[in-house]
Amino acid sequence: MTAIATAEEQHTTLDEKLERLDGLLRSMGRVLIGYSGGVDSAMLAVAAHRVLGENAIAVTADSESYATGELERATEITRRFGIHHVVVRTAELDNPEYAANPSNRCYFCKQELFTHMQRLAAELKVEHILYGQNADDVGDFRPGSQAARDYGARAPLMEAGLTKADIRELAHRWEVPVWNRPAMACLSSRFPYGTAITAEGLRMVDQAEKYLRDDGYTQLRVRHHGDLARIEFPAADLDGLLADPPLRARISAAFSSYGYQHITADLRGFRSGSMNEALLPSGARAEETLARAREILGDLGPCQLEGRDQMLCLQLAPAAIAALADPARRQPLVSHLEDLGFRYLALDLNPLA
Repeated sequence: MTAIATAEEQHTTLDEKLERLDGLLRSMGRVLIGYSGGVDSAMLAVAAHRVLGENAIAVTADSESYATGELERATEITRRFGIHHVVVRTAELDNPEYAANPSNRCYFCKQELFTHMQRLAAELKVEHILYGQNADDVGDFRPGSQAARDYGARAPLMEAGLTKADIRELAHRWEVPVWNRPAMACLSSRFPYGTAITAEGLRMVDQAEKYLRDDGYTQLRVRHHGDLARIEFPAADLDGLLADPPLRARISAAFSSYGYQHITADLRGFRSGSMNEALLPSGARAEETLARAREILGDLGPCQLEGRDQMLCLQLAPAAIAALADPARRQPLVSHLEDLGFRYLALDLNPLA
């Protein structure tokens, strides 16, 4: 299937796509499915089980980059639907090419997974290895897709023309419990490219995100910049955080106990895949633009600013943070700071004294 859908494909109904998917799976006979427990891989595993029964085997890679609780949630789905489920322990961090965190890091992650799956396929006499890429993923920056091609793994959701919306609708129809769950990426995606991925750093991110999820937040990212944590929340949750000093203090204290020295919230809010933004060209030169940033923030009163590559770190007085809880006040400032070339706007949760 090409990246650009034909007019006929654009008007194909969901049931027609499902029929196409069933035909693809039926023709394969016996399959291994790379299964993380997210909506794409869960729907693929359920679809394959519906067609192939015990000949559809879900394979989950468990490693330091898999968030706490994810394996349990993934296992619960396979139990619910009676899917044969195998867990393999992977060791991405042992690969220096992965640990160095280059822009194609996901290639080495998928390489590790597919290597294990190839061995398992040989043991179980399975001809086809599958993974959950969908039609919307075509053309996106996905080094893992290259690894799939190198290892002969197929993406039947993509081949059948199923989009993310299609997949969520099918998952809802089949009562797959993650049908409306926000997308989850591995914990290594929280590290800026070029920053080494370590077991300790992954632990810090895992604890921080678990704390926020346990606090009731469902859509979030904690980006790991060494000693600085940068929280990304959707707009409504960001509004609430900026308006609630005790909440900010509580989160800051928790994150400090995990090893972070600077706990910040990104004023730009939640953006899935925001680390990829650093791969885009930027005109920002922190030393040259800090004075202009101070001018933009001047009405808010005293501030402390620091430029870190494409990230602006700022610390404001309590009244200024409260003012930014109003989107009408915050968004114009964010737009002006973005125009300076800053892709990340990290506001310290601890205000100026």
